[in-house]
Amino acid sequence: MGNNRRDRKRRRENHRIAKLKNAEPKSGRLERWKNNPLIYMIACAVVIAYPFFTIKYFESHTALKLAAKYFLLPIFIVLVIVGPRFYMKHMRLTGKKQLSKFGDFVSMAVLILLATGIFFWMSFSLIITTNKWFDRSETVIIQERVTLYYTDVTKNGRLRHYIQFTDPKTEEKVDLEVYRKFEIGEIFEKEMNYGAWGILYSDK
Repeated sequence: MGNNRRDRKRRRENHRIAKLKNAEPKSGRLERWKNNPLIYMIACAVVIAYPFFTIKYFESHTALKLAAKYFLLPIFIVLVIVGPRFYMKHMRLTGKKQLSKFGDFVSMAVLILLATGIFFWMSFSLIITTNKWFDRSETVIIQERVTLYYTDVTKNGRLRHYIQFTDPKTEEKVDLEVYRKFEIGEIFEKEMNYGAWGILYSDK
């Protein structure tokens, strides 16, 4: 009887020691987390930038409206639920660098807002991308009169051209980025497709 108790105690002790040996140190987990964000940010940047390099013409304003209507609020709600737990488990400073409760609250709020912006723009780009990938429509010839021409300058100093015309299918106003100046009343002619989301696009 006594030998059985000692054997069980010895097995429990051996199991505890083996578990401690195999456990990853907290500092190791922290270092691994510090290295991973770069991979995540690169992946997010690729998703966001993909349609801008692969699809020449697309309705960005319609895609933004769809992203705001269907994805913005759900993204924010999920991040409000998940964000604080993620922050407290993986990002909260400890020891001498530990922030006050107010500092933690501000950090969590900034994290949620930044993540909301990133996921919103990812949803926008995914709408544009899937609009083309899952498109089964036939090519149509757009021949519409330009009702508005305007420009925008990016933060890098690049001049971007936009026109507005009436969608012959929906009869709604369409804002489309183009690659030259147009005159009001000039005919915009282009072979385009209505994608899976009903967004006009052309990759030619």
